[in-house]
Amino acid sequence: MRRTLSVSTFAAALLAGTPATLLAQQLQGQSERTFSATERVASGGAVNIYASIGDITITEGTGNTVEFRAEKDVRRGKLEDIGFVVLRGSDGVTICAVMSESDECDTDGIHRETGKRWNWGRDRSIKLAITVTLPRGTRLRTSSGNGDVAVTAALAEARVTSGNGRVKVTGVNGRVEASSGNGEVSVDGASGPVRARSGNGDVTIGTVNGPVNASSGNGDIRVSMDRLTGNDDLEFSSGNGRIEVVVPSDFSAEVEANSGNGRVSTDFPITIKGRLTPSRLRGTIGNGGRLLRMHTGNGEMEIRKKA
Repeated sequence: MRRTLSVSTFAAALLAGTPATLLAQQLQGQSERTFSATERVASGGAVNIYASIGDITITEGTGNTVEFRAEKDVRRGKLEDIGFVVLRGSDGVTICAVMSESDECDTDGIHRETGKRWNWGRDRSIKLAITVTLPRGTRLRTSSGNGDVAVTAALAEARVTSGNGRVKVTGVNGRVEASSGNGEVSVDGASGPVRARSGNGDVTIGTVNGPVNASSGNGDIRVSMDRLTGNDDLEFSSGNGRIEVVVPSDFSAEVEANSGNGRVSTDFPITIKGRLTPSRLRGTIGNGGRLLRMHTGNGEMEIRKKA
């Protein structure tokens, strides 16, 4: 059974005469222009930050506390149009900014009633800015339905998403998953595997440790790997953009690269398999092993040796 709290449960609790101390744990900050919360998280615990709209900025703090702050900028509408749900569990904390009575919050995100469209109309115009500091080594999941999301912290892992905005992740010590439905995505200084995706924007990755997988519906992909561990495959694809992959000088892989309208080039000696054309390349670099697959509908592709 999914544990959820929402504006509708808050209203029901009012009718039932629930004590104010319990109500404060269910829905908070409706009448406040600025809402703040401080929560303790155990070492390696999980932190989930979700918002239907608004920019989210996450940095590294000290100690074992999560410091959450949200500022509302109401141009049309009212402060009460935004409320905050704080869920505390044995594994960590979840904080959601909910924007509708049908919104429900749990550890997986904000859920909307099936079949119901989110439409505030023309009488509301509200911006939300969320800033959070996290303990080092926590596990993060965060998303904004419409806003930029930036994470700069030495986290154990991070899953970062925006429906419509830029996504930037820096300094994570473990696995990173970063995506945007419509915006640029960049990941830098990650020590673990990286998966990055944009529906309509460039993807840029500068990672300490691979492997890396990246895709864009309509944008360039630029990837630089200092070193690679394991034998996992690498895959890069763009519907309409250029792909550049920079790998260590001792790189080995089986290569499959093709472009609908562009050329393929490499700094490495390669043993060709099959028929070679300017827009299609199959072959082996070094001792082979892992698979490097690259595809673009319209763009150049390059495999470069790290200086």
